[in-house]
Amino acid sequence: MNAPLPKRASVVIIGGGVQGLSCAFNLAELGQRNILVLDVGYWQGGASGRNGTLIRPGFASVAWTELFKLTVAEWGTWSKRLGENIMFTQRGYSVVAEKEKSAAMLEEGLRVQRSLGVNSRMLTRAEINDLLPAINKSRVHAVQHQPDGGVAPHHAVMKGLLAFCKRNGVDVRYRTKVTGLERTGDRISAVMVGDHRIDADCVLACAGPNNPDIAALAGVELNGFGMRIEAMALEPTRPLIKPAIALIDSLAYFHQTSRGEIMGGTEVPERPRMSLKADVPVMASMAKIYLEMFPQLGEVRILRHWAGQLHASSDFAPLMGEHPELQDFWFSAGWSYGFAGAPAAGKLLAQAIKTGQIDHRLKPFALNRFETTGPIIEAGIVMA
Repeated sequence: MNAPLPKRASVVIIGGGVQGLSCAFNLAELGQRNILVLDVGYWQGGASGRNGTLIRPGFASVAWTELFKLTVAEWGTWSKRLGENIMFTQRGYSVVAEKEKSAAMLEEGLRVQRSLGVNSRMLTRAEINDLLPAINKSRVHAVQHQPDGGVAPHHAVMKGLLAFCKRNGVDVRYRTKVTGLERTGDRISAVMVGDHRIDADCVLACAGPNNPDIAALAGVELNGFGMRIEAMALEPTRPLIKPAIALIDSLAYFHQTSRGEIMGGTEVPERPRMSLKADVPVMASMAKIYLEMFPQLGEVRILRHWAGQLHASSDFAPLMGEHPELQDFWFSAGWSYGFAGAPAAGKLLAQAIKTGQIDHRLKPFALNRFETTGPIIEAGIVMA
């Protein structure tokens, strides 16, 4: 039976998914004590248990590439630091362009990546044949390959994070709904769980699709909107796909697991946006792209199909930092690549909260950027 909720905490993190636990892990490593994590759902019940698990360091913009170069470096340290095998496998990540315009974007992105020290290159036709032997070559205009990218199964990652947090005194509570937030002047001061009040020096919202609702509890707004995304897994088959793959024009992403399943999804605008219901038309759209790009999958059956929810910002870039209208109220929100970006987000936000210093890689993703520096233009993401 759980102990009673505490009456105060140094840091209250709302959301116990990969983002929230990454922040808790990084804060604990920095020596922060009295950390409380509250999550309305069950362990891995949100996007952290429903994602594609693909990870890459390079995009088309400086802001995204700097952030995700850091995240890949952090992924490589997590097993040792957590004391748990998170099964991060750097099998590479290939971004496929089916159109000339997209190929040009990948070439421009390559220049950005190389200027920032990301290991990336455009593949020759011979290299495409070797790395992606099963792909429909007639559909491929160009391929950008990032050898340091890969995958990490979410069950292993979440297990490692939760185990570290429990060993290091982080109080993690699932099935615990935050019902209110208190303000004292221009700062956040307490979290309410029903009638129970928890004084807080700092509140960090990592609540995925619920982030706008958490902001509203404090009387402030958060940019963005809700989205439903779907994915599926095919039955195990012989090895066909070596790296993780993004089809930038078909808006698809997938990889082949160690068990032989092809797992991933395609981005299709959906209504209603906020639902966990999986749609047959979306599944058919995914199957069509799989068949067109990898004809050998034609005889492979669909094993599982599921949906997840996220809160996307209007430019699909994360919203990270302190809310401009309320001190000590921090967010890691607006994520469309939230699982992949969790190590970098956790590191940078923990450092900012603990030391008050904002890293240059965090600054572009400020919550008020739409009114100040403007939206982040990133052409290399796979979003509808």
